[in-house]
Amino acid sequence: MLDICYLMSAYDPEFFKHNYKIKYVRHKDSRGKDKTILQDYLKEGVIKEYQKRQRKPVFSGLDYIIVFAGLEETKALFWSVFKVGKVTPQSDCFYYELEEINTFQDLKFRAVIDWGKATVRWYQEVKETNKKPVIEIYPSGYVDNFPGYDDVLLSFVELERLIQNQDSNKDWYYPLSTISAVYLIYDSSTGKQYVGSASGESGGLWGRWSNYIQTKHGGNKKLIENYQQNKTQHLNYVFSILLVLPKGMSKEAVIKYENLYKKKLGSRAYGLNQN
Repeated sequence: MLDICYLMSAYDPEFFKHNYKIKYVRHKDSRGKDKTILQDYLKEGVIKEYQKRQRKPVFSGLDYIIVFAGLEETKALFWSVFKVGKVTPQSDCFYYELEEINTFQDLKFRAVIDWGKATVRWYQEVKETNKKPVIEIYPSGYVDNFPGYDDVLLSFVELERLIQNQDSNKDWYYPLSTISAVYLIYDSSTGKQYVGSASGESGGLWGRWSNYIQTKHGGNKKLIENYQQNKTQHLNYVFSILLVLPKGMSKEAVIKYENLYKKKLGSRAYGLNQN
């Protein structure tokens, strides 16, 4: 089976010939929610800063680290390669300067490996006796398989990746573009909620959510205010589906259901709805 080092050598044939000291690193959300840490990876700034701070000097003496996001069971998703620089001991951690190497960008969030049985060991040496077989390569821009309407839960960065890479996420496009729906936007930084709806016009729910990616606020008054006050506020939004409705349902009927959920969730009194 194809090994990740062999695959990486296709992009840089010399990388593994220099006797660099390298470790594999697999970050896994300790809460067991596989998608949570991947959402952080897609934000990148969050996980990059997290990675620089280590309670123990685990990266000291290394030249590079090859980093993965832990998925279900023993799977891991390739993130990137970082050159290890200066380490500064601090009161509560060791702070490492890490420089991302762009050579392997084509594999980013695409190559899935089998980490092996020792998943408790989140960092391991790169050596001939510790191969990491590649078990899958996702299409460029791939997010996830469509989980069914009830289980749709997308951060803004995941939704953006989904919308911008339609061909790589075709099993999402048809289910979302052929329905009307009542949806929820949850601001994870404030706990406030916004209830909206999408009728069958302009591409159904896919079309409506695409507008949020383009504008960062979807034209909603309170979300526009949020964006004007903080140009990155939209990165805290999480999208889900409250109710799936037939695409042929009239706009008036869809709005009736939207208003019902606004009352149920109190999103006018305590949330982000103003109408």
